[in-house]
Amino acid sequence: MANQPKKYTKFVATAATATLVASAIVPVASAAELSDIKGNTHEEHINALVDAGVINGYPDGTFKPNKTLTRSDVVKLLGKYLETQGYEPAGNYKTSPAFADLTTKTNEELLKYASVVKESGVFVGSNGNLKAGDPITRENMAIVLVRMANTLHDISLEEFVAEQDFNGDVKDLAQAKAEARTAIAVLDYYDITNPTVANFNPKGDTTRGQFATFLNKTINAEFSGAEQGASEVVPTKIELTEKNIQSAFGEKVTVTAKVTVADGESAEGIPVTFTVDAEGTDTLLVPQLKEEVKTNAEGIATYTYTREHKYSTSKSLMDDVTAYPTIKPTLKANTVVYWGTSLKITDVTEGSTLANGTKKVYKITGTPGARVAVTFAENQNVTPDKAVTTAKFEGIPTQYVTSGDTATTGSAPFPYSYTTGGSAVGVAVLDVNGNANIVVTGSNATVTPVVYEANTNFKYSATKLQAKASSVTFQATQVLGLTLAAEGKQVAANFLSSNETGGRDYVATLTDGNGKPAANTVVTVRFDNTSSNNLQTLRFIKTVNGNKSIEQATSADSATFTVVTDKDGKARFTVANSVVDSYATPTVYIDNDGVAGFSKNDLQSTSEIAYFTNIRNNDYQSAIQLTNTAGKAQTSFGKNEDAVFTYALVDQNGKARSYTGASIDVAFQLTNTGAQPVTVYDANNNVIATVAAGGNATVKQTLAAGARSVSIRTDAAGATSLNVIATPTNPVIPGSTTAPGYTLVPVVINGQTVWVPQTNSSTPSYEVGFNLNQVSATATFTSGAPNYVVTTSAAAGTTADTVTLTFTSAVNVNDVTVYFGPDAATVAQKQTEPNNNTVIHATIVGGLAVGQTIKVSYAGGVYTFVYQADGTFDIQ
Repeated sequence: MANQPKKYTKFVATAATATLVASAIVPVASAAELSDIKGNTHEEHINALVDAGVINGYPDGTFKPNKTLTRSDVVKLLGKYLETQGYEPAGNYKTSPAFADLTTKTNEELLKYASVVKESGVFVGSNGNLKAGDPITRENMAIVLVRMANTLHDISLEEFVAEQDFNGDVKDLAQAKAEARTAIAVLDYYDITNPTVANFNPKGDTTRGQFATFLNKTINAEFSGAEQGASEVVPTKIELTEKNIQSAFGEKVTVTAKVTVADGESAEGIPVTFTVDAEGTDTLLVPQLKEEVKTNAEGIATYTYTREHKYSTSKSLMDDVTAYPTIKPTLKANTVVYWGTSLKITDVTEGSTLANGTKKVYKITGTPGARVAVTFAENQNVTPDKAVTTAKFEGIPTQYVTSGDTATTGSAPFPYSYTTGGSAVGVAVLDVNGNANIVVTGSNATVTPVVYEANTNFKYSATKLQAKASSVTFQATQVLGLTLAAEGKQVAANFLSSNETGGRDYVATLTDGNGKPAANTVVTVRFDNTSSNNLQTLRFIKTVNGNKSIEQATSADSATFTVVTDKDGKARFTVANSVVDSYATPTVYIDNDGVAGFSKNDLQSTSEIAYFTNIRNNDYQSAIQLTNTAGKAQTSFGKNEDAVFTYALVDQNGKARSYTGASIDVAFQLTNTGAQPVTVYDANNNVIATVAAGGNATVKQTLAAGARSVSIRTDAAGATSLNVIATPTNPVIPGSTTAPGYTLVPVVINGQTVWVPQTNSSTPSYEVGFNLNQVSATATFTSGAPNYVVTTSAAAGTTADTVTLTFTSAVNVNDVTVYFGPDAATVAQKQTEPNNNTVIHATIVGGLAVGQTIKVSYAGGVYTFVYQADGTFDIQ
């Protein structure tokens, strides 16, 4: 051993220090499984590095400790370790290799870590070249190890050791090149070299076993004396910039502490100790971490670490992180890091400044079934006179928190937490997909929603799992534009049933102050008896989550209904009435004048009136619908998926309507323009035709009297395209036909006289016969799964914890089911991506290994996908 005046070494060969985090590269074999290191001189250090994930065994269970190490091997090993310490490759490392003898076609792993070691200054190459396949000499190994230590500790070990008076153990130092002598001296001084071996052999090659020993000793050496002296200043305060942090396993988390010192004192160089303790876990399984870091000139110290899945069987973990000035351990600050679990709140409605009375929708995403509390940041820890009282939640209850903070009761007007003791919170329970929507509305107020975990109690704490939303301001200024347009014919069919609604369509369009669509905003639709009649039989029809919703007015004086704008700022609805000769005039408005209810000062728009009467023969029209077997509109169909062509009778505004007078024959002319035959079935699943590739066929089906539609079903064995033209026969109307005529009657509406058509049976008019039109549609059959692609973010060859389904168009998450596990029988939890309902993420509990399958049920078909070693999926 070097003859040193003091002992400067501290080796821990069996475990890495707190700065050594597990590598993202999973070893091929664990240390316990290596078959060729037992009794080897380097066994202890090989075990330490393999278990830490810094160096790997081979797939056959060996380590090959005597194999010569190449320069590319060293680059990868040092690069992996530096990556765990927060060093990153250049952003263009793939397109601009770090060394001249590497190309863009070089193995990506080598490109990445070559950039890491080059950017950090640890490995500079030879005349700009890496010389990847050359063995690395022992003297060059010494150089790069000392450079790494200098980089990580921000010191110059060569300069420090050169000033020391010590007798070195290495006797052949003169054989090394000049640059290497100082590096070898550093390894000698800190006993990283073997004190019992006189010669270092600088020109010799390095074996895998030798490098494992040198690297592990360098990682764990305490370079005492070389580091700059610590400040003796005692801080007066320490705080952590974040009180709670959420992260996924395997990602790096950086905890930042800031110290405050007395006036005139320097905040630089103050040692800060970070300790990390995992709550409620076995400390033998979950490492408890401790690290000392010095502050910079601004008094800031940062500590970065990570956790892996292996530390938790529940897929989640919670770390208590404490920071304190090393010189004053009683001065502490705390934060909590949540691994593998998250809570988010995102905007659904765009815009941060809204008109008074409008509504902003937020989406909460977290653990399915979890109970959460929602409050306003502005109302936390304030006196009652400082609270924002003119904003509130809708869609969830706001309740008073009872003593003990474990329950809520009653109905509070707004959320708050007073310094005088009282509190109230909004309460929400996340659905099976881990989602919940909340609505915030207000007047002349600015609030910031905060959601936090409340499974055990409702008391707010800065270290609880939580998320803060964007702020929203409600003000009196008109910041929205609102219009209402009528569609279709003004004289509409009357309401008969939920299947034959009749009525007229309307579209409300809402824009923000910049003229952009105001999405996911609630708009109120109003009718009153000055511009509408027979209100108690009026029907209001809209679509909610893909399903038809029909509401009926209850008052003869006025009626109000609500709709929500879509991503384009549009809200669609249909107005109908079951009473013949009724009429209705809708007005849409936003209650934003600060006065509850509808008033003339609210933002509003009124559209054209609609009249409702019995449908006549000449009002009927033809329509053709192309759907899957579940009735969902679709034009592209996958393997073994059926396309359904439906001929339907509709009224003058395109609403389904049956005809009871006579049956109607419909000729379906099918033209196959692809390369695969198409089979055609009737409603009873009987094969009625086969259309050959490139051929055509015609089948006749009868729309029975009283029916609304008639269908044929088709499928194909492979990729092809099928065009269908439906030609109805006009029903025969025997003899001359008369029907009640229309009489124009004056009606005063909003102070103006208008002439309203009303049926008058005493004044018959000749009714023309049917003149049904020809309609067509085309279905495309593909050879694979339709309309979506299945991917995963997992690295090739590893277990996938989530899969992502990307659809070609918007989809309702409830229409998709993902199965996994043995026999693909377990239903996966899933959720749509925020503000993007074309993407669904499914959680695979326990992970999906290479070769295992998932099944996706969608649009009437079930498809099986096999997870491949390259991280992709193949369809069966």
